[in-house]
Amino acid sequence: MEKSNMFHTIGIITKPNDPRSNDKAKELSALLKGKGVDVVQGDKQIAEQADLIIVVGGDGSLLNTARTFVDNKIPILGINLGRLGFLADVPATSMVDIVTEVLNGDFTQEKRHLLSCKIEQDGKILGQFLALNDVVVHRAETLKMIEFDLLIDGKFVNNQRADGLIVTTPTGSTAYALSSGGPIMHPGVNAIGLVSICPHTMSHRPLLVPGDSEVVIQVKDLDNGAIVSFDGQTSMAVSVGQDICLHQYRNLIHLLHPKNYDYFEIIRSKLHWGHKL
Repeated sequence: MEKSNMFHTIGIITKPNDPRSNDKAKELSALLKGKGVDVVQGDKQIAEQADLIIVVGGDGSLLNTARTFVDNKIPILGINLGRLGFLADVPATSMVDIVTEVLNGDFTQEKRHLLSCKIEQDGKILGQFLALNDVVVHRAETLKMIEFDLLIDGKFVNNQRADGLIVTTPTGSTAYALSSGGPIMHPGVNAIGLVSICPHTMSHRPLLVPGDSEVVIQVKDLDNGAIVSFDGQTSMAVSVGQDICLHQYRNLIHLLHPKNYDYFEIIRSKLHWGHKL
């Protein structure tokens, strides 16, 4: 006897201006409708009606989707049309089989933390953003370093002159933070990572702090400006005297994976561990 669908209304999100993504989404939509599942598109309809979101694209598309719908608490499944696929981990070639399994309730689910970031000056909030991967404070288009103080839970940690600082979730530990010498954090670790970008003092090393910490970066000196970037997709300019205040966001993302999901197998594959050069 065939199982009934676990999800009844599914939102499909595609990568903008990508014909391959659109074609795959049409194939997915036909598959879902053939199984009696309602399909919706558009942020408003998805937020109000969907009980599952399927992203057809890559990790970038999934990052944007996660920030957009985190407060709706809708689980997300990613079909990978990108290059790495740490988050969107369903191969396009396996889409039909794995989506069918997911509809039957055969999947793995996990929760991921986001970072909430406020830019403040003299008690006034200048901007407020979310990030699933990382928040990066970095110099603008110049070779000049920036200077900032780092505080954790109101306690002074250090003063740094560097190209910048990466504040990362465990999810983002395999992104920019990894290429800057930071540690890989398993998604189940409740921590925030701090990784300096080309610090002037060689003694600076990556630092992990508890997940419920409040991280404050106080901008002290800029020769030609600095930028704060969120998941590498949105950004805001910052000035001397402004504070960048970060903590874990109150809501979590619910990611769905294939039933045989193995985090360490993905790490081995994507980072080519054990491959002969």
